[in-house]
Amino acid sequence: MLMRLAQSHMRFGHFEHFYYRREPEKVQQLADFAIRHYWPQWQDVPEKYALWFEEVAARTGRLIAEWQTVGFSHGVMNTDNMSILGLTIDYGPFGFLDDYDPGFIGNHSDHQGRYRFDNQPSVALWNLQRLRRR
Repeated sequence: MLMRLAQSHMRFGHFEHFYYRREPEKVQQLADFAIRHYWPQWQDVPEKYALWFEEVAARTGRLIAEWQTVGFSHGVMNTDNMSILGLTIDYGPFGFLDDYDPGFIGNHSDHQGRYRFDNQPSVALWNLQRLRRR
C-alpha cells in the first residue's frame, strides 16, 4: 500500500480540465476554493486572482530552481503533475544527475527529450501559460 501525503494535491491540470470542457464557472470555483483554503487573506481582495497566479508562478519558479540546484529531473512535467502549491508530486520516471549533463533525460520513454533536465524551466513556464489562460 502506498499513501501520498501533501497539503494539497490540486494541480494545474485540474484547471486545464475545466478549461477544455468550456466550463469557466468551474475554473473560477476551483480558483476560489484554492484561495479560500490556501490564501484566505486574499478572499476579499479585488485582484485576488492575479495575486493567486503570481504566487503560484513564484512557487513554481522556486521549485524548479531547487530541482535544478540538486540535479533533479522530474521526468513527466505535464500539467496534471504540477502542484499549485509548488510541491514535487507525481515524479514517476525521475532521476538525478551523477555528473552535470543538461541533456539528461530521467524518463526513458521521453524519446524527444521534452522533459530533459535543461528543459524543466521552459516546461514549467509553458505549464504556467496554460494555467494563466483560464
